Amino acid sequence: MTANRTRGKGKRRLAVVMVVAVCVVGIAGYGVYRAFFAGNRGAASSQQLYRLVPVQRGSITLKITASGTVSAGSTYEVAPKVSGTVTQVLIKQGDAVRKGQELVILDDTDARQRLQEAKDNLAVAEAKLAQAQTQAKLAPTQNQLAVEQARVNLLNAEAKLAQLKEGATTQDIEQAKSQVTQAQLSVDAANKEYERNKTLFEQGAVTRQQLESAENKYLTAVESLKSAQQKLDSLLAGPDPDELAAAEAAVSQAKLNLSLAEANADTTSAQQELLTAQAQVVQARNAVSAAERDLALTRVVSPIDGTVTQVAAQVGQVVGQSSVLATVADLTHLQVVANVDETDVHSVEVGQQADIKVESLPDKVFSGVVESVASQGKVISSVVYFEVTIKVTDDTRTLKPGMTADVDIVMDRRTNVLTIPNAALEERRGRLMARTLDEKGEPFFKRVELGITDGTTTEVISGLAEGDMVAVRSSAAASTGTTGTSNQRNSNRTTPGMPEGPGMFIMGGPR
Repeated sequence: MTANRTRGKGKRRLAVVMVVAVCVVGIAGYGVYRAFFAGNRGAASSQQLYRLVPVQRGSITLKITASGTVSAGSTYEVAPKVSGTVTQVLIKQGDAVRKGQELVILDDTDARQRLQEAKDNLAVAEAKLAQAQTQAKLAPTQNQLAVEQARVNLLNAEAKLAQLKEGATTQDIEQAKSQVTQAQLSVDAANKEYERNKTLFEQGAVTRQQLESAENKYLTAVESLKSAQQKLDSLLAGPDPDELAAAEAAVSQAKLNLSLAEANADTTSAQQELLTAQAQVVQARNAVSAAERDLALTRVVSPIDGTVTQVAAQVGQVVGQSSVLATVADLTHLQVVANVDETDVHSVEVGQQADIKVESLPDKVFSGVVESVASQGKVISSVVYFEVTIKVTDDTRTLKPGMTADVDIVMDRRTNVLTIPNAALEERRGRLMARTLDEKGEPFFKRVELGITDGTTTEVISGLAEGDMVAVRSSAAASTGTTGTSNQRNSNRTTPGMPEGPGMFIMGGPR
């Protein structure tokens, strides 16, 4: 009995010892496990989740991107200055032409006939002058009233010549613009009336006569608009050389008439006849000059050095002064008309620099400068855009009108400034701060003042120095989805408030 009790107590002691031993081994194993995985977690924190990059100097450009179309800076629609029938078309689309080069020739039969008649009249006047010169005797035959009238005529002619040399006044231009606007309104109204009558005619509600009347009104309104636009173009183009020559001839004629009137006041009839003959010779010579000018105008020439971009003239076509025969463009001075979103247009100003790219030349960047910003927007696919004209300022021989272009309008450009990746910025307590790592590989944040950003890199104004290290999420952590402590998980979240594209922001540290 006693022996059995002794053996039972021994077994119980052995069991207790075994339990204690298992507990000791388990505690030790847990300690090893904790130490091992804590070390791995620290390694993952510093080596897998983040990588350190230095704060360095670089350049940042703040820009607005838009697309547009390359076009010629100067385009002229060539129209004849006299009416006639086209007999020759000397150019084709794409031809390079020089200023003064003949483009289209009109039928000159009538012009040549008028010139011959003027020359015949000049010969008769010169014969009469020769006869009067042999019979001329000085005698007063003209009264003072005629002299004063001749002086008034001279003053009027000189005033007209001075006005032509000075050019159109602002009032004249504004009045011509108003006439163009009114003519356009008349065209729009007549067109609507014609379309309405056309619909009613198809429905049998109006007669053909009413429809034709509406159509005639519309065509008349279109001609009036062309005439008003031509007048405005003439005023904007400055004095016409032919009109200027005619005005100078009119002054010469008025001076001669005044001389004739003053001489006739104190001369005999013979003297008056002599002066009259002299005046007739001057008039005949002016008529010859005018006929020669009309003959020259049957040769329609290019107003500039450029390239023919369109030819509308056809042999046998009857044309007038409002008919466009060809279009000549100066392709050495190109521009890009870009559509800028209404949210960005307020930041665009005349004079800003721009970078221009075209799809056909992906490695070439052209330089430009903003020349104008439209004051009226237009709707494209339910979005309001404003046309911004950018003048191309460098070599444009490789650019062609009609090409689609991408334009970066430079709002601000900083060089040799401190920069960090946007991936190293994180919002903490409502502010953007720079992320770095402490000695244990744990993220901590520095207060920084930031400047402009291009969406990838941000300017650092203060808070960091060149060579300082900042932490960005490593590609290994991003691909494996490795996570750390709760603080690490918070530091790896997408930074709220960080702009996706170009923009400017200034931030400080936590208060």
